[in-house]
Amino acid sequence: MFIGLHNLAAKHANLLTSIRIAQETGYAGIEIGGDKLKRYLAQGFGIDSLRPLLKEIPPIGLSYVQDIERQEPKEYEALLSECESICSLAKQLGCPMVQLLTGPLDPTGPYQGLGDRPWPEMRRLTAKNLVALAEIGKAHGVRFYLEALTFTPLNRLDQQLELLAETACDNVGLVLDFYHLWDSGTRPEEIARVDKDLIFCVDFCDSSDGFGEGGDPEQRGRDVWTGGGRIPLKEWVDAVKATGFDGIWRCELLSPKYWELDLWQTARDLKSLLEYLLA
Repeated sequence: MFIGLHNLAAKHANLLTSIRIAQETGYAGIEIGGDKLKRYLAQGFGIDSLRPLLKEIPPIGLSYVQDIERQEPKEYEALLSECESICSLAKQLGCPMVQLLTGPLDPTGPYQGLGDRPWPEMRRLTAKNLVALAEIGKAHGVRFYLEALTFTPLNRLDQQLELLAETACDNVGLVLDFYHLWDSGTRPEEIARVDKDLIFCVDFCDSSDGFGEGGDPEQRGRDVWTGGGRIPLKEWVDAVKATGFDGIWRCELLSPKYWELDLWQTARDLKSLLEYLLA
């Protein structure tokens, strides 16, 4: 198993501090937050200055391209442009994967998604977009991990699997995020049946929401220590292992409360819990 530190576990730390935390607490890799990277570059620092650091703690993913279903011509062109930009950054960093998010990420914003369309049409339109994104990724040597957010119309595991089957691009796969799957009503036996080759990484986290509750855009159910929520983590970890998956696991924590504690200790404790459950 390969255990990486998720960007959100140290959300308020800047990029260099996040990298240092991951390295000093024994992680094998780190997800790079796109917002942190862009802030760093905006101050005049170059990609080259990061390469020595990332030799010690390699990047495993770069977040993110959002609202992947966009169809209106201007929105669609913006989607492709954003994908081109982040894939270019990923290539320069030597980062093998980029995150894709279903939408709308912000339901109060102008983009409202495809929630009013029947599922077959939503699947077809989203697959069309994914094929176009996949081509951009191939040009940069980048793969994509799809994260279906529980509060968006495209959220269930069966929908994601149908979408990947229709897309049929080998550089597009899944991140199994425990929070989003739990809140979307996914059961461990469904996870255990997923083709391991479709799983590009796993986000190890918890939820204080009830099973299948759906969550909310603020993701308040994530404000809980991993292991202190309602997800039976051992059962879920075992379900992923039952697929034969032996790749990247990432310790994630989206918790304003725990972000205020010692981030080094938080990173150590999350890693220790995951290692214990994987053993």
